[in-house]
Amino acid sequence: MASKKATLHIKGIKDNSWVKEIGSVYRRLGGSDWRINIKLDPGQSKKSFSISQLTAMPRRRVLNATKDHKLAGYPRTAKVDDTSTWSHRRIRECPIRNVSEQEDRDQWCFSFESGGIEFFLPQIELARALFFHNAYMTRLAMIPNGLNEEFDIQSGDDPDKAEIHILPTSTLPLNARGDHEQRRVLAWVLLDREARQSFSSIAQHQMREAEERNGYRHWRFRFDPPPLSNVELMVRGHFQKGIQTFFVYEIYSVENLTVQSSAMVEFFDPRFIEQKEGNGGSLQGVPALANQPLIDDEEPPSLESGEHILDVPPVNLSFTRPVMTVRKATSGRRRSGAKNPETASEPGEGQLEVSTDEPTLHGDIPAGGFDAVDDQSNESHLYTRNFEAFSTVIELLENKGCRLLFGGIRKLPVLKGYSKHLLSDGNPRCLSYRVLNYESRNYALLEVDTSDINKGLSTLLLKQPRPDFAWQATLVELEQRLIKKSLRWPTTYLDETFPGAYKRISHHGMQAREMMTGKAAYQDVKAIRYWSERILAALE
Repeated sequence: MASKKATLHIKGIKDNSWVKEIGSVYRRLGGSDWRINIKLDPGQSKKSFSISQLTAMPRRRVLNATKDHKLAGYPRTAKVDDTSTWSHRRIRECPIRNVSEQEDRDQWCFSFESGGIEFFLPQIELARALFFHNAYMTRLAMIPNGLNEEFDIQSGDDPDKAEIHILPTSTLPLNARGDHEQRRVLAWVLLDREARQSFSSIAQHQMREAEERNGYRHWRFRFDPPPLSNVELMVRGHFQKGIQTFFVYEIYSVENLTVQSSAMVEFFDPRFIEQKEGNGGSLQGVPALANQPLIDDEEPPSLESGEHILDVPPVNLSFTRPVMTVRKATSGRRRSGAKNPETASEPGEGQLEVSTDEPTLHGDIPAGGFDAVDDQSNESHLYTRNFEAFSTVIELLENKGCRLLFGGIRKLPVLKGYSKHLLSDGNPRCLSYRVLNYESRNYALLEVDTSDINKGLSTLLLKQPRPDFAWQATLVELEQRLIKKSLRWPTTYLDETFPGAYKRISHHGMQAREMMTGKAAYQDVKAIRYWSERILAALE
């Protein structure tokens, strides 16, 4: 299902409102829908929101913006040694006066020292930055044993791989299932023991500490953080220099997260159908909505609608050793209650209101979801296995007198309205390039990962047109045009940039899947040798 993307706008609040305070969460006794008290400035009658909105509402965030706003607070980096040394304190204990006297002063903070500065970090903000990147995870965190009810971790056939089975009853949104960045965070939460304990502690604290009065269950958010050893938090907030105290409004980046799990994680999804030859994959060029949708957190969404992906400023995350995730159809040896392909009706142009709550049979408006994580991990090494045959060709060329100058693997760019930057399982589609010197002339070889389709894309050979040629800038332009032309080399651009100095070289006798997975390196050595000989002949 292709998702539409739209800018965040919330029904029932004034334009250019900003989040001043974040209070307790609560739900009606006997109900399951949690809400959170949030005070806006300017003051207004709406004082609470569905907890699913928390992803997009850190302190001092401007909502329903009609103009550009300067980001609130001073930027700072806080280095974490070990969160076990952090103190649990109330906001009222912060020595910054206009912070400690606000109405949310009884909410919980973490207090710690970094670089000679005492930081007061609201606990709900750390949870938002680490876990609450979409509405689904925010709601799931409030459910005791919620992870076990949605996912089944099983030991696979390969000890170097972990298997996560999405249960047929799971309400994990389709966008999160198909997005490799959200899958990586989910794998961290599910498989890393310390991260999982931290996520689960949210519901555990809620069960122990919440108070019941006047027909409602009220709770001041608190949880146990993961150790976060050697992690750096990039934050914005209120810094009072005279007392060297910093109150955090928002965490916008978390660097150097560690993951204790297998390097390869397979997600088995009953809602995923392996792409067959002839299927074009996801839809491209989905038009933007004519009108900006409103988030209505008073109404549940329909099960039958498509999902709007709403733009929110993401939290940047980086893992020191990022895991590789793949999405697979549920194996025949695994139980699955789902048999239908991944399809859903798209919302109509006139449907201007969406809900980020849990879809229900009685919902009347389309679903809306957040994608608020930007994975900044250095992960190019994870995709080298998709270019094993190409790497073998480069080695053969080096044996024939070519000298490797530089090269690497690049993820194809994300362009609005296009989807070919992703493989069918949601992982990035990559391009491998090598710049070679042969007989005093420089050439580039470009190979694109087409392992998800049987029809491969020919290897592109480019001759350097002049000594001062900018290869990196040319690669950026080529990648963008490649995406826009649905994985076809842009002939007009090549004619203009490399007149008479480029050539497409087919992978004679090799299927795309075999070529990209490296199987041909063992099954058809002759074909790889022939591939390299055709390239060498083109160089001469």
